[in-house]
Amino acid sequence: MDMNKYFFCYSTNLHEFLRYEKGISFICTAFHDKTGKRFWLFERNEALLMALEEYNERGKELKL
Repeated sequence: MDMNKYFFCYSTNLHEFLRYEKGISFICTAFHDKTGKRFWLFERNEALLMALEEYNERGKELKL
């Protein structure tokens, strides 16, 4: 698996921003085998990178 092709999202807030505000679909969701923490797997593409940049720029406003 080419790890640069995918983005592992461990943040519920970020996942909701990507999915509901930006309409970006995830490939699957699972739980990390060692930590047990849930993650969402996204394909890394231009739309995702732009959304991540916006999320970081808007900062605390989105991280409630």
